[in-house]
Amino acid sequence: MEKDLVVLSHIKRVKVFANQLEVGMFVSDIDRDWSETSFLLQGFTLQDQDDVQSVQKQCEYVYIDFSDENDYKQFRAKTTVSKTLKEQYDKELSAASIKAEIRPATRAYKHSKGVIKGILDRVMLGENFEIAAVKKHVKECVDSIVRNQNAMLMMTLIKHKDEYTAEHCLNVGVLSIAFAKFLGYERDQLEEIGLAGMLHDIGKVKVPDEILNKPGKLTTEEMAIMREHAKLGYEILLSKKDVAASAVDVAYSHHERLDGEGYPRALEGHQISDYARLIAIVDCFDAVTSDRCYDRSRSILDAYKVLMQARDTHFDAQLVTKFIEWRGIYPPGSIVEMENGEVGIVLATNKRYKLRPKILMVLDELKEKRRKERIIDMSKLDLDASAQTYRIIKAIPNHAFGIDLQDYVDKGLSIAAV
Repeated sequence: MEKDLVVLSHIKRVKVFANQLEVGMFVSDIDRDWSETSFLLQGFTLQDQDDVQSVQKQCEYVYIDFSDENDYKQFRAKTTVSKTLKEQYDKELSAASIKAEIRPATRAYKHSKGVIKGILDRVMLGENFEIAAVKKHVKECVDSIVRNQNAMLMMTLIKHKDEYTAEHCLNVGVLSIAFAKFLGYERDQLEEIGLAGMLHDIGKVKVPDEILNKPGKLTTEEMAIMREHAKLGYEILLSKKDVAASAVDVAYSHHERLDGEGYPRALEGHQISDYARLIAIVDCFDAVTSDRCYDRSRSILDAYKVLMQARDTHFDAQLVTKFIEWRGIYPPGSIVEMENGEVGIVLATNKRYKLRPKILMVLDELKEKRRKERIIDMSKLDLDASAQTYRIIKAIPNHAFGIDLQDYVDKGLSIAAV
């Protein structure tokens, strides 16, 4: 009984107009007698957009129970007409601790990778697979990104060459969700985009291993076979009844180009969907910044150069600009060297001052020993031991100077103070 009371206790009960309802909200009461409606339960969770529309047709307002303080703040930040209150809630939400989110994000990321790897293995063996598990983990990734995207985005920087295909699919899904959130997509759209991103390369497991993992340049014949993965992915997903049409389209279209020179159908720009345009950019970015059998990982700046050089011909120019604006030069998880020699891990970026992130300092000036961990906020012009303002001189790869980002994730990014 006590357990039931814990489950049913809620932090806030709020009157919400029907046009403000979102998937995932718990409706605890309505503006009329329950018997006057078609609802079977007196109190229920809005599971999908159909539930939302059903309530909107029958009620002007309802009462929502928010079981999480951040969920309530997010709702208030989006719906309040007061600029002052909106800024207050936005500030409180932006201060959400990456330390608090890193463990849930790590669990969601690892479980999702396991599910994707399992599906890829089953497809390779010609066995049936269920989409429901992927959808479940997409929801968990969206939840983590909504709470604090920095933690989940950090996970995309910890890469393992021997798990490239599964990891790349997951990273594209995660990055696409977070980028779409930045662009203002709604919750149900974030889940659609995440699913499409995680399944975009499913056809690659049908490409012969000697071609997929060839260390050198592919021949013309081998490249033609490699390009078949888009059509193969389309056919695999088309055979599944519970896959959204958008995911099928992205698997088929993520290598199409705006200039009509893409594959497999040489579509013109106006024929390429918004989701496919978005995921094509993320796909390229994650591939360039990863170790692959035929190419070493390159820096984020190099990835941006690739995107910029191909804007208007391959990629949507406006989306490329927005992507760079969102991701920033030093995204969370980047390892950076300071002008005085100290080394730190970027925890969060600053929306206004892109080159002044919040950093967890981990190595001293000589890079010979771990220092007492502390956080500096470059936007506040924090000073080093010599009373000089900190300045980043370059980003360095994971494992440089003995730093393994995974170690810090595993211990929850232990810090001295926030």
